[in-house]
Amino acid sequence: MSRIDTTLLREINCGTVLTALRADAGAALRLAELSTRTGLSRPTVGVAVDRLVDAGWVEYVAGDATAPGRPARLARFRSTAGYVLGIDAGPHKVLAVLADLQGETVATQRTEVPANESALAVVGGVVDSLLAEAGVAASDVLSCAVGAPGIVADGEIVHAPSVPGWTSGQLVAVLAERLSVPIQVHNDANLAVLAERWCGAAVDAETVVFVQWGTRLGTGILIGDRLHRGAHGAAGEIGYSITPEHEQATAGEEGLGPLEKAVNATALVELARQYRPDGEAIARPEDVFAAAREGDGGAKAAIEAVAVRLARGLAPVVLTLDPDMVVLGGGLSLAGEAVLKRVRDQLAGLTLASCQLELSVLGDRAVVVGAVRLALDDVEARLLPLRPSTS
Repeated sequence: MSRIDTTLLREINCGTVLTALRADAGAALRLAELSTRTGLSRPTVGVAVDRLVDAGWVEYVAGDATAPGRPARLARFRSTAGYVLGIDAGPHKVLAVLADLQGETVATQRTEVPANESALAVVGGVVDSLLAEAGVAASDVLSCAVGAPGIVADGEIVHAPSVPGWTSGQLVAVLAERLSVPIQVHNDANLAVLAERWCGAAVDAETVVFVQWGTRLGTGILIGDRLHRGAHGAAGEIGYSITPEHEQATAGEEGLGPLEKAVNATALVELARQYRPDGEAIARPEDVFAAAREGDGGAKAAIEAVAVRLARGLAPVVLTLDPDMVVLGGGLSLAGEAVLKRVRDQLAGLTLASCQLELSVLGDRAVVVGAVRLALDDVEARLLPLRPSTS
């Protein structure tokens, strides 16, 4: 066997052992147990663990000193060998999470974006505060991923009406002043669907559609474990669909598509004001939800109307992809079962096969959790030892 082949085999063995250690949520394992789990010989496991210890990914810990005989040495993945940073940079808030290499949250920072400013004005300060709170040096951050609204193609924000005037280049430049690691920028709904598949409502689903439903409307599509972004990064932009109520509509100066304007938070509030005698008391979607819970007919009618419109816009996606699950997220999903049932009932009459429809269990953390997942994927692909092929 050539030297190159030997080196590759050692890397694969290290990756196999490391995968086994990480799979047990950082538990310390005996080398004999690792041998059983990996199918590698005990000496091969020992060599691999020693290499991983030297590289800083694994540490030895003492076994039970009270047990008879010599305490066994146990190996454990060092989840704090580095950290990843996930950021949700939206028009109204910046939410950042620092996580260890097991994906466990170490610290969280949330800052509202002041009126007449953009996320660019606050994102640097959020990162500084986050690292200070966690007591983690910027040099210990191994990867960073950011979710942003709009169409993102090849890491570039090419269309983001809700955050006019800023680009992914500007965002990356602000973060690069603090971090010397790869910084990925992706569409927020795409990151949210990754999060729901990783640790949310869609863990067991194969094909997933995540609907980001609030001020804006967009979807993230996951087929298997792969994001479907489309040829131009615009897959899932259902907000630009033409609706029966707006057949002649086009995207306005604010960049909202026809369906988006018909079902978003502003539309819900405006409908509730029309349907209620004291409509002036309705200022926010939360007011509509609260009134509906109290039995107000006008608020219920407004929720019904936007739910029907959303189902009509979502039906072509369901017919095309036949997903295992559609997950509703974003601010309007906070109406809960009241809106979920209406969308589900409408979809049932517009599609050929039943589709499981669920509310996001991650709430407004879905995008930032997806960013953490993407950053972890980057670390695994770029820095951790090779893992055996699953093909």
